[in-house]
Amino acid sequence: MIGFLIAFVWEMLQLPFYEAGGLTPAQAAYRCGLASFGDAGIMVAAYLAGSIGNSYSPWLVRWPAGRFSAYLATGLVITASVEVLAVGADWGWTYSDLMPLLPGTHIGLVPMLMWVIVPTATLWLVRRIGVGPKERLPNN
Repeated sequence: MIGFLIAFVWEMLQLPFYEAGGLTPAQAAYRCGLASFGDAGIMVAAYLAGSIGNSYSPWLVRWPAGRFSAYLATGLVITASVEVLAVGADWGWTYSDLMPLLPGTHIGLVPMLMWVIVPTATLWLVRRIGVGPKERLPNN
């Protein structure tokens, strides 16, 4: 839920980097809400990928480098794949002239930055508010 809320704020702030096509504020909020559900789903999938082979859960109590790297890498691969498939598709979206692209690709830099900033902030905030075991666990 926390990831969804942070993603929604990001989605609303990144609107200038996409062609909005004259959306009303309600339509923009609706579309950003749908995108935020997708972002939250990617976060869950990436967290599960980072948890493969983990001897305890949740690993977010401490961020072992390997788990955190798997989390970020999974999310970046999924995000890049979605961007490649969706940009310009009839069901997808179009970048505005403001969108910087990753060099040598047609993938927007803003959604890729989103996948580093929003999920990291989500894990940090969830850890900060005390989700997970309180006892000290062995490193994994």
